[in-house]
Amino acid sequence: MGMGVVYKGNNQLGEAASGYFTFTPVRPSPAAVVYIVVTPPPSAGFRVLCTGISPLGFILMPNCESGAVNEPLSLRFGNASLEAGKAYTVGVRVLNPGGRPPEDTNYWGISLQDHTKATFDANLRIPGLELKSLPIRCNGLGWTNSDPRVLTIVLIQLRVLHEIPSGTLQRFVVRAPEGIMFNEDPAKVSVLPKPLPLRLAIPTQVAGDLLSLFLDEQAPVEVGTYNIRFEVSNPTVYPHDNTWSIFAQKDITVEFVHVLTGYYEGQVSPFDINIAVQSQTSGRATRSQSYQFILIVVLLSLLSILR
Repeated sequence: MGMGVVYKGNNQLGEAASGYFTFTPVRPSPAAVVYIVVTPPPSAGFRVLCTGISPLGFILMPNCESGAVNEPLSLRFGNASLEAGKAYTVGVRVLNPGGRPPEDTNYWGISLQDHTKATFDANLRIPGLELKSLPIRCNGLGWTNSDPRVLTIVLIQLRVLHEIPSGTLQRFVVRAPEGIMFNEDPAKVSVLPKPLPLRLAIPTQVAGDLLSLFLDEQAPVEVGTYNIRFEVSNPTVYPHDNTWSIFAQKDITVEFVHVLTGYYEGQVSPFDINIAVQSQTSGRATRSQSYQFILIVVLLSLLSILR
């Protein structure tokens, strides 16, 4: 019996992003040295890269060897005994092809090998993603505090490259790692400095590990940068699959998905998420000053006419 494996990552044609494999070995590793070999769908144009490896639950970075397009990638963990029945997650950099892979061969493979590179567990039929093309990019994840059992503000930055016509999307959905709880207060959710065209009735909603932002389907999503900010409660212990996901959906169809490595205790955010607030405040101040200037000009013109 082969081990269970789930693959998730970016589903956009021609994009390079992290892809994550969560696997549960049926057999334990015979030694502390473990090789994980990731094989892309055959002849589909995928490339698996050593840049951007996310060890997640393994903690320590592995040694990595990668090849050309359509060739496998090998990770070597020097001290990573695997237990049967326990789930593990690892992330690798995946460059998606420019064309959609054939549906009947769109399967990834993972092999677990011992110190002699003999395979002791594997799954070579891991369903790949249906690749699509939507002008959305995810620039990253930021946070204010990574300590356990505290409230923190998290930001996911999206960039829309071309206007998305009205009715194309129904909602954006953010999925948090296991154990992280969203604040259900709608006032704790904002999109800065440029607001998304959200519907008036119940624009946001929290359901377990999902935060949904419902779009006004009569309005387009304009070109620009959208910083989605929300408040969460950090867990006591971070999970092995410490990943965030953001989806763009039309009904139940996922048109865009991007997965990001989450933060751990003591980790500093890669950027200051308060910059978005400052940008919005600055923009409002500039508009207010412009209105004041126009009003002064109009008043002076009226006074000149009256004289």
